[in-house]
Amino acid sequence: MKELRIGIIGTGMISHRHMTVWSNIPDTKVVAAAEIDEAKLRQWGEQYHIPSDCLYTDFREMLKRDDLDCIDVCVHNNLHTPVSVAVMKAGFPCYSEKPMASTYADAKILYDAQKTYGQKLAVQISSIYNLQTRYAKKLVAEGKLGDIYHARSVGHRREGRPGMDMPFFSRDFINKEIGGHGPLGDLGIYHLAQMLYIMGMPKLQSVYGCSTDRYFQDPRLLPGGLKYEVEDLSVGLARFEGGISMDIYEDWAMHVDDVGSSFIAGSMGGLKLIDVDTTGGELAQSKDGSIIGGGMVQNPTLEFFGYEDGQMVSKVIDCQANGRREALVDPKVRLYNDNQVHWAAYVRGDLTDENRIDSPYIALQTALLSEGIIISGNLGRSVTADEIEAMSEPMGVRRQQTPWGVIEYDF
Repeated sequence: MKELRIGIIGTGMISHRHMTVWSNIPDTKVVAAAEIDEAKLRQWGEQYHIPSDCLYTDFREMLKRDDLDCIDVCVHNNLHTPVSVAVMKAGFPCYSEKPMASTYADAKILYDAQKTYGQKLAVQISSIYNLQTRYAKKLVAEGKLGDIYHARSVGHRREGRPGMDMPFFSRDFINKEIGGHGPLGDLGIYHLAQMLYIMGMPKLQSVYGCSTDRYFQDPRLLPGGLKYEVEDLSVGLARFEGGISMDIYEDWAMHVDDVGSSFIAGSMGGLKLIDVDTTGGELAQSKDGSIIGGGMVQNPTLEFFGYEDGQMVSKVIDCQANGRREALVDPKVRLYNDNQVHWAAYVRGDLTDENRIDSPYIALQTALLSEGIIISGNLGRSVTADEIEAMSEPMGVRRQQTPWGVIEYDF
């Protein structure tokens, strides 16, 4: 098999997690990297044994190479659209970090760029590339839940605002110009995208939402005039075609130990999703068992509640154990169990537009729902899907000041 040669843009925390996964995928190799911070770039290059002549402070210089098969974009939220569009415009398939963008308007620009430039695109949403999601989607498709009428999407941290309470993460997370929004665009994309995908991508009709940043902000964690500029909690109630409702809860910090699990409820059965993958799965696991950025590898599990032979039953489905057995019977299923494995197969042509998971479309619809919560909160009323599309405004960075000059983005 031909080696897949990859270039990375952005060498912050998430790039290290991507590198862990790439190191666990045969016949893939990161051979070049770009980062505006030269000191960080050089240190990164030394860590991963990338020659100095393959390190670039201006990613546009890296895109002039003709020996790269695809580009992995690991920059922050409001740079996803400008950088990823530039990647595809330069003629490269693009794998972008989540969220697709901070606003629906920017996400739509990036989504449309696939067709404009004739390039492949994927968005990192680890929660939809694992056994928990695949089995849940299969149970829904087989009608085991009956008619779905409600879902709950939940994400909670006792205290974990990246860039503030979690210093290993960049301060850009709490900067509105670069980070855009808080937990909805961070862990929220994993939970919302997973719910939408399992339910078959129901069409959004309307949403009512509220957001706040009222969790205690210790001034000692905001040195030198640094400001906390994004939300720490967002909640919403969405309505979809077919009479499906979804309540949404996503926080970075809350004075409570547990807010429950995500679930899907149908007329004949329900599913509880436990330990949803938000870190990248087993391939993102370092040699010591940890996950770069904090935490340990997760074990996504399903609980089924419903009827069998007229009796109420409760079952626990060990997704990982079943998945390992399934892969022995049919090795091709492994292509659907990890983001980057799936992307590599798509770039090589082992997966096509017909049988890949369409993460750009899933991410686009997630952006529509996420921004609906924000817009609704700002207006103090519910908003329709059409209103979200009409009111959404780009937040993508148009002009980026770097230590060595200015980058002007055209998208």
